[in-house]
Amino acid sequence: MLQAAARVASGQVPYADFAWPYGPAHPYLLGWSFDLFGPSMIGWRVLRSLVDAAVAVTVYVLVRREGGPGWLAAAGWLIAACAMAQPTSATPFAPALLLALLAVATATSQRPLPGGVLIPAALTALTAAWRLDFGLYAGGAVVVALLLQAPTARERVRAIATYSAAAIGLGLLAYLPFLLAIGPADLYDALVGASLRERDYWTLPFPLGYDGGLTLWPPADLAEDAKDLLGFYAPLIVVAGLALLVTWGAVRARAERAVPARAAALAVLGVGCLLYLLSRTDEFHATPLIVVLAATLPAALAWRGGRAALRAALVAVIALLLAYGSANRLSALLRPPELAAIDLPVADGAEAPPSEARALAGMARLVQHEVPPGQSIYAVTRRSDLVRFNQPLIYVAAGRPNPTRHDYAIQTSAADQLALTRELADARPRAIVRWNDAISVVREPNQRGEPTGSRVLDRWIADRYRLLERFGDYEVLVPRAEG
Repeated sequence: MLQAAARVASGQVPYADFAWPYGPAHPYLLGWSFDLFGPSMIGWRVLRSLVDAAVAVTVYVLVRREGGPGWLAAAGWLIAACAMAQPTSATPFAPALLLALLAVATATSQRPLPGGVLIPAALTALTAAWRLDFGLYAGGAVVVALLLQAPTARERVRAIATYSAAAIGLGLLAYLPFLLAIGPADLYDALVGASLRERDYWTLPFPLGYDGGLTLWPPADLAEDAKDLLGFYAPLIVVAGLALLVTWGAVRARAERAVPARAAALAVLGVGCLLYLLSRTDEFHATPLIVVLAATLPAALAWRGGRAALRAALVAVIALLLAYGSANRLSALLRPPELAAIDLPVADGAEAPPSEARALAGMARLVQHEVPPGQSIYAVTRRSDLVRFNQPLIYVAAGRPNPTRHDYAIQTSAADQLALTRELADARPRAIVRWNDAISVVREPNQRGEPTGSRVLDRWIADRYRLLERFGDYEVLVPRAEG
């Protein structure tokens, strides 16, 4: 994300000048902050903290609007706040989730809005500007809300048609510059096609069999292991919670002979968040569904029409979500990791484990000494035939550009590596930084975890570059003397 912001700040255009799989809003927002305040590793955290707080408050308001008492709304607020706080990353799902929740909240407001359906339509379009998939989830949720709220068939058709036209029109307006720059086919491929093609490289098996430890003594170790256990089963907990929400909705609809619009809209948003979770079943991708459940399950518990078994199941899931989020935050408070400031101007006080902080700063300073401003470098991982994660932070820390279009990609096939060597031969980067962290070669249970057997890029680098200096997991390579 920071590297995308740096590219935007330098005048590059997402999709046209560099590969980007999300909506354009996040890199442009952070890129403008780079223009105003200079490159910084902290800007995304400021934005994320504000968004996290807004998500938690929105959840509180939604529970209260559904008739939940203050203490249940506070429970929903706490679940959402803890889930958004950890685990965390710079991906643009957080603003997209906030905007989707606000779209549902405004569409189901009991007070007539001055702009009518235009406000949720604008919020839906903004959601799509951050993440196209979340824009679709928000759109489906709002349509269901309008369908259930309008008193007559004619008003339903009018409301849905007006909302849909406004949301689609405003969404297209957000993407119009990029449609004109690269055309509909290439933009579709960047946002949708590439993800569909690479799906088997990113998905993970659904977590069912926990193989971690569970130490019963001392209590501190038990608490830490229990936290890890809850984290592992977070995807299973939220899927059970969504099934419980749908069951509660069916029971209430049968009892009251009406479907509550806000609960139904949030359930539709929850189904969308389930699709997001299934794209990669881990703690990060479970967060949006946890937030939706935080906005719905406490309100469901406040309804007095359900049977004792249903209420007990609601209490159990709410308690597990509270335990999961609270355990993460208590662990961070009582057993914080050892961190040190990264000694670089761009870090702005950002911290990392001491060895990583020293290595990152040392690598960046050497690259800045060896490579003049504006001249390119390139970052690689331990081996070119197996890449779990890349490290685009190298470009941000060193303040030197990447000459290729891809900052974060697999590119492990022989054809991809051969094309990459041709790009690098033309660009002649003044340094190559190899990131040797073991996390880059962990074999995931998916197609990405299978080595391709091709080391074309590694051989090309070995023939043309030599090691200048090593800083922890970072190796700075410079061109060999010609002749």
